[in-house]
Amino acid sequence: MSHEIHQIQNSMTIGSHDRAHKDYLSGKKLYGDDFGPEELKNWYEDEELGYYNLVHDSSDDETEYAYGYSALNEHYAYRFIRDKHYHRALTLGCARGDDVEPISKNVGEFLALEPAEKWWRPTIGEASANFVKPEVSGDIICKTGSIDLTVCLGVLHHIPNVTHVINEIARVSKSGAIFVLREPVSTMGDWNNPRRGLTKNERGFPLSWLDDTLTRAGFEAEHRALCMFPATPRIGSLLKVSAYARRDLVILDKLFSTVTRWNYHYHRDKPFKKIAPANVFYVLRKK
Repeated sequence: MSHEIHQIQNSMTIGSHDRAHKDYLSGKKLYGDDFGPEELKNWYEDEELGYYNLVHDSSDDETEYAYGYSALNEHYAYRFIRDKHYHRALTLGCARGDDVEPISKNVGEFLALEPAEKWWRPTIGEASANFVKPEVSGDIICKTGSIDLTVCLGVLHHIPNVTHVINEIARVSKSGAIFVLREPVSTMGDWNNPRRGLTKNERGFPLSWLDDTLTRAGFEAEHRALCMFPATPRIGSLLKVSAYARRDLVILDKLFSTVTRWNYHYHRDKPFKKIAPANVFYVLRKK
């Protein structure tokens, strides 16, 4: 009798897991957002050096690393925010700071949350930088209302409890502070299986979930655009250039993304579902 009860309980657990996984893939829920302390710790340990190792292929030679999104960031964000000075800017997962260096003239000091210490620097461009490790909990060790600008480019999808982190960004941001955000808006495949070129846990966000979460945290979008059409990097490869470092290819990508945005799907398990922009870019303001 006890064996039969165990089998029933086991089948119920498996069934519950399958239903939850389907909810994650459908975009009803965000995988990892409700993790407890032990799950957060395991995720953090998996991801701590994940991007660094992907970039360097487990090598310490930094001469081969070149940041490839400068024109994309300029077009969708930086050209809109250069009209003022930011006393203190927060940047998440910035590696050695290449992504925010183009706006360093506008920043007094960077607070850089970066897990890989091999990338830490005393300065980013023309601004001083204080590099620290992020907290496993997602808490940001920073005074409430002390940040003028936050830049987070392709980082949140590596983090499990994203709602908490977005709320923390809102907490440390002054009223009127700017939040620049770029993230993938698909599952990036089924994370239960190994995926080439991706770290173990990363997954993108359901677009409506991300919009709602940002709004509830107190941010309003001044600029929002879907971008990064899958064919654009292939065109860059044919031209032997980094596609998103070239303004002309960013404009071409914008055209591709605009005409295919109607085909948005979160879990792109069929070829036709992949004919759509893969990321969203925001310039937000704290209310």
